[in-house]
Amino acid sequence: MSTNQVENSRTPAFSERQPWRTLKMTNKRLPFYFCNGAYLRADHATISVGDLGLIRGFGLFESLRTYGGKPFLLAEHLDRLFHAAKTVGLKPPMRRHGIARVVRRLLKKNRFAESLIRIVMTGGPSSALLPLGPPTLIVMADEFHPFPPWQYEKGISLMTTPLARIHPEIKSTVYFSAVVAAAQAGRRGFTEAVYVDRKGALLEGTTYNVFAVLPGPRLITPREGVLPGITADCVIALARKSELPVERRPLSRSMLRRAREMFITSSNREVIPVIRVDRVRIGDGIPGGVTQQLHAAYRAVAQNRLPP
Repeated sequence: MSTNQVENSRTPAFSERQPWRTLKMTNKRLPFYFCNGAYLRADHATISVGDLGLIRGFGLFESLRTYGGKPFLLAEHLDRLFHAAKTVGLKPPMRRHGIARVVRRLLKKNRFAESLIRIVMTGGPSSALLPLGPPTLIVMADEFHPFPPWQYEKGISLMTTPLARIHPEIKSTVYFSAVVAAAQAGRRGFTEAVYVDRKGALLEGTTYNVFAVLPGPRLITPREGVLPGITADCVIALARKSELPVERRPLSRSMLRRAREMFITSSNREVIPVIRVDRVRIGDGIPGGVTQQLHAAYRAVAQNRLPP
C-alpha cells in the first residue's frame, strides 16, 4: 500500500470534515443561524472552544419542526427549555418571546418549505467548572428532511440497552449514551435503541418516547425516568379525546409480550410503529390500527393547527 493510500485510509473525506464546504461546492444555500445575538451563515456561526457545552457537556436544547412553514408547539418547547434552565441554574439570555421572534425571523430569512428548528443554550465560555458569564444561545433552522416512508409503512425494530441519560427529565446536550446505543443497534441490525431500567422495563428511546397498545385497548407509556415529550403529550391528549384509556407506568417485558401494537413519538418523527423489540415480535409484526389512527390524528392537528 502506498503512502497516499495509507493516508487516505486514515483521514476522513474532506466533505466529512467540512460539511458546509460541501454545501458550497454543490451550490446548496447555507442557512442562517442565530448565534449569541447575531444572524450568521452556518459556516460563520461559531462559539468559543472553551464553551461549557463543549468541554463539560453543560447545555440544554429543544428540537421542533414546522408545518406549512410555521413552528408547531413552539410555546410548549420554550416552556420545557426554560423549566430545564431553572432546574440546572442557567439564566436564559433572552425571554421566551424574544427567542420566538428569533425563530420566526430565521424561518423568514432561510425560506425553506419546512424546517427543523433547534434551540441550544449552554453555560457559555468558562475557564472553570462553573459558568463565569452569560450563557451561549444558538438557534438553528435547517431544511427539514422526513424519516424514510418505509418506517411508517412497515415499522421499525428496537434494541434494548441498559445505558441511560443523566437527568432524563430535562433535554440536555449530553447524548453520549444515545450515540453509543444507536451505533450498537445499527451494527446489530436494529433500527434504533431504547433504554431499560434495572428490571428490564422500557423507559424511553435515544430521542423519543415509547408507547404500547395492550388489550382493551389501552395505551401504556412510562412517566418516571423519561423526558416529558411534547409530541407524546399531544398524542396522549388525542388518545383520551378518542376515549382510549391511557396509563402512565413502566412498560415491563410481560407487557411487551401481550402488546398488540407499539409505537414511538418525537417532534421530527411524529408517530412511527414498532414491530419488534429485541427478539420479541409486537402483535402481528405489522403496524396496527390504533397507531395509524393516532398518527393520522396527530398530523391533522399539526398540519391544520388544531387543538389536540
